[in-house]
Amino acid sequence: MSHHVIVAGGGPAGLLTALGLAQAGIAVTVLEAAQAANTSPRAMVYHWPVLPHLERLGILDDCRRIGFLKQDYGWRFAHTGEMIDWSLECLADEVERPFNLHLGQDKLSDIVFGHLAKMSNVTVRMGRKVVDLVQDAGSVTVTVETVDGERETYEGDYLIGSDGAASVVREKLLKLNFFGVTWPERFIATNIYCDFERHGYRRTTMQVDDEQGAIIVKIDDGRFWRVTFMEDAALPSESIEARIHEKFKTLLPPGESYELVAFSPYRMHQRAADTMQVGRVLLVGDAGHITNPTGGLGLTSGMFDSFAVVETLKRVMLDGAAPGLLKDYSDDRRRKFIELVSPRASQNKLTVFHSAPGKAFDIWTERMREIARNKDLQRGALSFTAGLATQFS
Repeated sequence: MSHHVIVAGGGPAGLLTALGLAQAGIAVTVLEAAQAANTSPRAMVYHWPVLPHLERLGILDDCRRIGFLKQDYGWRFAHTGEMIDWSLECLADEVERPFNLHLGQDKLSDIVFGHLAKMSNVTVRMGRKVVDLVQDAGSVTVTVETVDGERETYEGDYLIGSDGAASVVREKLLKLNFFGVTWPERFIATNIYCDFERHGYRRTTMQVDDEQGAIIVKIDDGRFWRVTFMEDAALPSESIEARIHEKFKTLLPPGESYELVAFSPYRMHQRAADTMQVGRVLLVGDAGHITNPTGGLGLTSGMFDSFAVVETLKRVMLDGAAPGLLKDYSDDRRRKFIELVSPRASQNKLTVFHSAPGKAFDIWTERMREIARNKDLQRGALSFTAGLATQFS
């Protein structure tokens, strides 16, 4: 019996889902509204628990060739210059790969697209925006609109909605709620050439300050870095680039030259759909939940959605598991987001961007120093993301 799954959305979560299903022998059609991959500054840090999954999918070596693995973390206090160091080396006795992967999200997409292109049971259609879906007890029929305004239909056993935070599948077609809050600030993610390392910055540096707070992360083995900071969302969007240069006068190391390559402004949210499964439609990644990016938990949790939905569909479609497993997928992924991802990401944001000198800050700072000195405490702090995976019996 042949099986076919439609994936609406060609971002990392959707593409990894497509790859996992295709490797299991399931025919997959990927429908992406855009005509090309998004190359704007986006998520780029992959936490260590996802690396075994990337290896299982056969893409880890490609990811390592283009990106790099690292262990170092730094918590830097802008008003004093103090750097508190953590390292994934503390996990070396417990996990095979105690590293995080740094790789642009667009580069990951390119890698997965390359693997999908070699598979005879995968079809990728760019420039196809999903505009309608109809499902019954045995199938899902999806209607798309091409860039020329023509309409096409695709039929499959299941539909994966992986079309991002503004998901048409979730909002327009399933008409689900997207509960939560929108933060009042605007994030500005920039890609720049700058020599942070000669000033003692770690390859992941969380700069903690209520005025100069920033996430500073190395992109490649050279001088290419991501610097993300926050500003008032009421400021005019047309003058963002000018404000970036003004901000960098105080945010970057004194006297250090830089070249601004790209920037991307975006609003931040903590939201989750009221379900991630409606009949034969399942949501993954930002289509099902969205978080502010402080700590890199959005991309990591979305990847765990992908790994979980692949395993769920394999069991239902290939092994004869009861369809109730689809609801279990939804319940578990929502719980992981609501109870773990969103609270931790919210606390990360408040810590990095809203910490001012004072008694509470001094207590928190001393706690961070204690974790740096105590490998057991550090091991616990750096193992958090392992708990985001869905466990199957």
